[in-house]
Amino acid sequence: MIALAAAATIGGCAVTKQQPITEAQPPAPEEAHGTAVSTYSPYAIAAGKDDALWYTEYQGDGIGRITTSGSVMRFKIDPNGFAERITAGPDGAMWFTDTAGNRLGRVQSDDKVAYVRLPHENSSPTGITTGPDGNLWFTEHAANRIGRLSMEGTLAEFSLPKGEGPGEIITGRDGNLWFAEDRANRLGRITTSGRVTEFAIQTPNSKPEGLAVGSDGNVWFTELTGNHVGKITPEGAITEYELPEKGVPLGIAAGPDGNIWVTMVREHVILRVSPSGDFTSFRTGVDTVPGFIASGPDGNLWFTEPNGKIARLTTQGQITEFRVAKVGG
Repeated sequence: MIALAAAATIGGCAVTKQQPITEAQPPAPEEAHGTAVSTYSPYAIAAGKDDALWYTEYQGDGIGRITTSGSVMRFKIDPNGFAERITAGPDGAMWFTDTAGNRLGRVQSDDKVAYVRLPHENSSPTGITTGPDGNLWFTEHAANRIGRLSMEGTLAEFSLPKGEGPGEIITGRDGNLWFAEDRANRLGRITTSGRVTEFAIQTPNSKPEGLAVGSDGNVWFTELTGNHVGKITPEGAITEYELPEKGVPLGIAAGPDGNIWVTMVREHVILRVSPSGDFTSFRTGVDTVPGFIASGPDGNLWFTEPNGKIARLTTQGQITEFRVAKVGG
């Protein structure tokens, strides 16, 4: 099924003061982490191959694109779906998971949106990434499977032997795919041929969420309820670092400075974590609500805010915000 839509130019503008926020009901599959969200607010974010950042919407029917200068475009998608995570595909387009529509979506700047429906109902596709084999890899959170889609349209699915609830997925430096299992309290590794190995996290009920490949070659992860940031070596050895303050670490990204950057939504904090596990905290103020985060093509970090903004973060901790969503409608 292919759906075509026109792109609407919003024209991002820098935000210096937060405008009033309208309360909104958070959609499935994830909670808003205690923060009111705006209609069409940015959610997940990833760098594209076109030197721009692309993002999904928390409860909207669009995919957004923001340049490093703050210019924004919005691409309409099927309003019956829900765009969850997004990644740059091997074909140069952006691919996203549609949890509500049980499908993968493809969008590019020529306004065309297309879908690939999954064969099993209620699979709940969540995380997505481009693998080292030139295929798309994605998780099926409700079905406890990992999927692989070639650019020719061949689909393969691999069941998890032990864990459940696969969410985020990334490509490791070891040539394998790594994924987080929030229900099983595990991290998983899958080869490009489909062999799965799972590793238990020592902290119980930690709910692993975000993943990033560090400059040290390890996979770093956040724990939504474990009060830790951790890393796992390619061999499967896990080290956890307790947060300098109690809170909920959500987004995670490898910065151009060789450090790991972590967002804490409720606490209005961004953490810089060295490869050895040393923390530096940057308090953003209550008007800034850091959500998911990605490394941009301009040498900065970029993060979404559920109150309708996207922010650019330098490695020195300076923040510039852009309003990208209409508040309350």
